[in-house]
Amino acid sequence: MSLLVKVLLSPSDAARLMRLEKTRQLNFRVLRLYADYLNYDPRFVTPETLDMLIKDCGVTPEQAFCGALSALFGLDCDASADDRIISRKYLNGSVACLDPAPYRSQPYIRTVSFPESSSGDWELTHGSIAPCEGFIYNDITVMPDYTELPRLGFFRSEYTFPSVRQGGREWMTLAPNETATLASAVSGCFGRVITFGLGLGYFAFMASGKDCVSSVTVIEKDENAIKLFRECILPHFPHRDKITVICADAFEYARNDMPGAGYDYALADIWHDLSDGFSPYIRFRRLALLTPGTVWSFWLEGTMLSHLRWLIFDRLRESFESGESVFDGGEDITSFARISDILSDDSLRITASKIREEKGRIML
Repeated sequence: MSLLVKVLLSPSDAARLMRLEKTRQLNFRVLRLYADYLNYDPRFVTPETLDMLIKDCGVTPEQAFCGALSALFGLDCDASADDRIISRKYLNGSVACLDPAPYRSQPYIRTVSFPESSSGDWELTHGSIAPCEGFIYNDITVMPDYTELPRLGFFRSEYTFPSVRQGGREWMTLAPNETATLASAVSGCFGRVITFGLGLGYFAFMASGKDCVSSVTVIEKDENAIKLFRECILPHFPHRDKITVICADAFEYARNDMPGAGYDYALADIWHDLSDGFSPYIRFRRLALLTPGTVWSFWLEGTMLSHLRWLIFDRLRESFESGESVFDGGEDITSFARISDILSDDSLRITASKIREEKGRIML
């Protein structure tokens, strides 16, 4: 971000800045609580516990689930204002009891079946979600005040899904989160489509089934992943004649081969999550500038923008507190409205395409 400026705010706007800092702290606390729960004890809430709470307390399944999580998280809503906010705003706003039927009726699930098989360190297999097991089912929701609500779901019955793993690590699944977070790309793609990252070929399957899509090119650098896909999955695709898989490095192809190739729509999806995805997201944002005629989409972009938002917010807050400039160029920031503009999704997307990397580090 090429903005070296000072942040000089009135007392009222300074108070708003501090309230936003408080929101950020709560966001991060909730993320840590959810991460610990999902990583270490996602089956803490059992069907028996849920049924007991529903019966004894006369509440909905979501309310019962939130009550159980409040106990797990050690929230004391009688003593702590922050705990009340987390319980009432974050938990109640993010937890959903989901119906598995729409997920089971996905066209890919109904059409594609394959035996457990492997090629190299890649493996086609299946996973499952136990009744009342918590899972993330969509990208975060960002409220107007920048409260960030994780999308935590659970089913009342067991749910199984296809999965592809590399070296024992899940690379892609057709758990609810995958299909939900790709829905906008599926609905938005058209014409000549290119996607970076193969996985189970879900996006290629869905895109190729659209009348408005003439072709789908998949860029995947791992030959074993391609071999499994071609032998075990692609034969089930009804519109496989539209699909071409190219073994190539995603960034090299985007830089050297994609410009001038006439793609109408592109999806970047080569990361697991934020931990390994932020740097590739920034690189793709810059590479997208080479193809201005292509509509680009980025998997989990909401999460990526959230991370960037708080990186920039830290710099802005540091400038206000120290009175020193922290960005190069531009005019001093003298209102909270200007800060809100800088932190908006549209502004962050522009910023992401301008960020530099030096020795693997993001340079704002």
